[in-house]
Amino acid sequence: MRKLFLPALVLGVLFVALVSNLYFLHKELQDFYFAVIAEETRRVESIIEGTVAGGGDPVEAVSSYMESSPFLVGATFSLGGREIIIPGSAVGENYYRKTVKVEPFTFNLYFDFSYLEEFNKHVFYTFVALLFFSFSFTAVTVWLVRKYFEEKLLYEKEKQEKERLESINLVIHSLLHEVKNRLNTLNLLLHRIERNCENPYVEKLKKEVEGLGRYLEETADLRRPIVLEKEKVDIRELVEGTVAKFSHLLGVKEIETKVNIERALLEVDPEKLSSVFVDLIKNAIEALEGKEKRKLKIEGKREGNFYVVSIMDSGGELPDTEKIFLPYRSTKKGGFGLGLYNAKRVVEAHGGKIEASVEGGWTVFRITLPLA
Repeated sequence: MRKLFLPALVLGVLFVALVSNLYFLHKELQDFYFAVIAEETRRVESIIEGTVAGGGDPVEAVSSYMESSPFLVGATFSLGGREIIIPGSAVGENYYRKTVKVEPFTFNLYFDFSYLEEFNKHVFYTFVALLFFSFSFTAVTVWLVRKYFEEKLLYEKEKQEKERLESINLVIHSLLHEVKNRLNTLNLLLHRIERNCENPYVEKLKKEVEGLGRYLEETADLRRPIVLEKEKVDIRELVEGTVAKFSHLLGVKEIETKVNIERALLEVDPEKLSSVFVDLIKNAIEALEGKEKRKLKIEGKREGNFYVVSIMDSGGELPDTEKIFLPYRSTKKGGFGLGLYNAKRVVEAHGGKIEASVEGGWTVFRITLPLA
């Protein structure tokens, strides 16, 4: 900050000097205008007085003088309560007006100095220089104060974002509460069915309902940290098992699917990580709706001390990548904008990261997880 004090001071002095120069130039030009107007007015008044005293026509005399004057561009005269414009006159608010009274006439004289190019050029060049130095001075000043306000602005932005999340969180809280009540009822019904029926799908349905209940618990309050229940999992089996849930839908949608996952043991929460893959695959299917080319590729491989899972669709479209993982910013009609946000929370809870991009016509979601 101290190193920049001297340049800022110099620019400030230059700025003041230019403003002062412009002010004195304007004053000098204004004084010149008034001096010329006063002299021209005196001459016209003398001509009118001489013409009236000699019994001549003062209107014709003023018209004749106006033709030879470089400054007088128009005149009117009043007689009997009426104002009459002398032929060939240019009158209006853009011209400077002076009034001359010689009984029984009253003349309004209009002067124009717009053609004085030398003065205009001087003012123009001075104004350009003033703008340049003003901009430089302003830029330096903004740069200086930015450092001071940077943390404050960041704090305000975070505060506003927190308030926005809290307000929206209250809106959906009632909805989530109602859904949880319905899930509890559904869970009780499944227990009754389980006692009277040994269908393997009942157990799967129970697990899905319980998983959905836990998901709602975590989603109901975005401030609550995600709790992981880690275990060693073969990532290939986890991904392929998740894709298998969509096998029927992928066939109905005629989406060509390729899965190439390298085997590796990762210590993860299989249920939560599977929910991330479910969200990304579901988004990919929706993105391919109505597309002529419908392809889905899922790849997984080791990269150093990390394992990278890439979910790619041939939609080749993606909204703003900087805001795509923010909560309550869904691009889908009727969406809450929580899917990708929760996916990001889950991945980061595992010590990894998730990225989105468009590469070679493919929409790519890349998940990086630590091996150890």
